[in-house]
Amino acid sequence: MGKKKKKDIAKRHAKSQQKTQKKRKLRLVKSSSNQHVQISSRPGLPHLGAPEGFRSIGMAQAMMEYAKPLMEMVEGGGIEDIEGATQAAMVLWNYALCVEEGHETRKTEKDIVKAIMAGFDLDKTSARALFTKMIERRSYLFPPDIQPKGSPFMFIRKEVRHIIRPFDYDTLDLSDEIIPPDEKDKALVGRINELDRHMKAGTDYEEYESLFFSLKDECQSRFEKWLADKGLTQDAGLFSDCLHIYLDFIYGYMHDDTIALESVAPVYFVEFFEDFLLRKMMAEPNEYVYWPPALKLFYRFLHEKGYLESPAKIIEAIGKAEPYFIEVLRKQFT
Repeated sequence: MGKKKKKDIAKRHAKSQQKTQKKRKLRLVKSSSNQHVQISSRPGLPHLGAPEGFRSIGMAQAMMEYAKPLMEMVEGGGIEDIEGATQAAMVLWNYALCVEEGHETRKTEKDIVKAIMAGFDLDKTSARALFTKMIERRSYLFPPDIQPKGSPFMFIRKEVRHIIRPFDYDTLDLSDEIIPPDEKDKALVGRINELDRHMKAGTDYEEYESLFFSLKDECQSRFEKWLADKGLTQDAGLFSDCLHIYLDFIYGYMHDDTIALESVAPVYFVEFFEDFLLRKMMAEPNEYVYWPPALKLFYRFLHEKGYLESPAKIIEAIGKAEPYFIEVLRKQFT
């Protein structure tokens, strides 16, 4: 993992720490790159053959799962603390690999323990205990003998079994009154239409990248305001947080067909829920169930603001994919 990517992960993690008032903490595993990335036709994560008691996971997510004990130690800290914990996790991961392969050295072990003492302000006994815990953690989470060969994915042990329940739509009590678009909403719709034109014209990603990134934040802001205006004040952020990764899927990656927010075939919702979302975003398992209702609400928002004549077909497609997504989550996390 390069320095830039480590810094990106650290910054995103630090940002999530600043949102302590929210009920969830989301981590984007890999943001949109500076060019389109072709998604292969391989099976989704739940179908990669993980043994009983394990689940499939991408390499970037694997590192983040492995690093959890270190991240918990610096929770509430600044960027430098997060970067230090990330770097320590990488060092420990690599040394654990050496241990598994029988290439460990006493000198390297001592150097790592010293670095842990300095980086986490621990005494020698505590630092050595943490060192041992992290070395053992890798082989426990990722037993070498079951890992798929030549694959960018790993099989991780399910440390905790979660109960996955479908989203309770009875908790949504939104006003049915149409909220007409204001000037900012109209400007947002204009920018979405501009982005759609780039997609349909096959424009190089670099030419619309800045528009895309600014539009993601603008969409989230206007959508959250709409939710609040509809009466959903307390949990509006839980739903608006879901937009970034979905917009990445629509506008930041290549698909077999040219798609835009207004034209998403049902098959792409299956791909998004069973694979893209699970690969790109780390959230608590029972928080993934927010994505289908969030997208349904988002399409209602787009309709009221004048982007769509009718959101009915797209909302129906999301609804059909939703039960399957719940089963995917249960396969992954229970």
